[in-house]
Amino acid sequence: MRARLNFALTEEQEELKGTTRRFLAERLPTSLVRASMESTSPIPVSIWQEMVEELGIAGLIIPESAGGLGLGFVEAACILQEIGRGVAPLPFLVTSVLGASLLIQGNEDDPVIAETIAGISAGTVLLGLVSGTAEHPLQPSGSWTDAGISAESRFVLDGTQATHLLVALERNGRPVLALVPADAPGVTLTPETTLDLTRPMAHVQFHSSPGTVVLDADALEAAADGFDVLASAALAQDMVGGAERILEMSVAYAKDRHQFGRPIGSFQAVKHRLADMLVDLESARSVALYAASTIASHEDDQAIAASTAKSTCGDAYYRMAASSIQVHGGIGFTWEHDAHLYFKRAKADQILFGDGLAHRRRIAHLLGIA
Repeated sequence: MRARLNFALTEEQEELKGTTRRFLAERLPTSLVRASMESTSPIPVSIWQEMVEELGIAGLIIPESAGGLGLGFVEAACILQEIGRGVAPLPFLVTSVLGASLLIQGNEDDPVIAETIAGISAGTVLLGLVSGTAEHPLQPSGSWTDAGISAESRFVLDGTQATHLLVALERNGRPVLALVPADAPGVTLTPETTLDLTRPMAHVQFHSSPGTVVLDADALEAAADGFDVLASAALAQDMVGGAERILEMSVAYAKDRHQFGRPIGSFQAVKHRLADMLVDLESARSVALYAASTIASHEDDQAIAASTAKSTCGDAYYRMAASSIQVHGGIGFTWEHDAHLYFKRAKADQILFGDGLAHRRRIAHLLGIA
């Protein structure tokens, strides 16, 4: 059965979005985002823990039997959109969505998995995702011998402040997913300098480091496709939130900025640019929410929907971010204005987990036409 083409959120989902938006506006405005970008601790852990205590969102997709809220992906999409709206450097995507989705597929009776999941729900466990490539996040990136894990990975999402690292690697010739404490012997975390400083990454090295298998080869293989779908759809939500905010910023500026005695928004060229941005936003919002609904309802076309969302939202967000800078004119090019935060986030999100071309190729493959 296909997901119904009804993109209206329920009253509870709207309240979740509103509560998250108010919290981030009060506790993590862009002024604090800028401060975190320039610090050695890019993820404001104390704010995240306050958010977890007040909103209880860290265990949102974790089943109630494991101590979570047991909600669906549409609710997660509501949070992701608000985090994207504020370009907030929070660990919800990596820890509470991607990492949690992998761990809950392991053996729930495993004490290491149970303890880690409980830590995620409590906001005390932050995960870093050690991936092989941007397009194939669960591709093995190292090996595990009797001496321990020997691996190296660049641009590890949320690696700089992770308490634990999820590592896809080979053991005895087969891929597994391991959990490694960030303070384990032989683990080195070095912050990376990247285009988007609101999405912190690290260079991670393991030298004979101890770890625990949380997904064996069979479980990891079964999880891989679902993970790609979830990562693509989740990032699409982040991009929709950011796109929504930059359109609001652009419209407000076009009303306030005057030239030749009239608001620049009254000029036809600016009107057309803003209209194009609105079309991009509505298209992105529709495909992103459809992808979220297919995942929540376990639809057969969720892989196609997720790749369509990632491709559409990535290109739309980048076009809108570039247009926003044009609408803002000279001030939009300055470090002091927020326009550049969204522009850099848009470009980084467009590439992360595969760009538009990669996902269009994937869609063609899934449809059997390439």
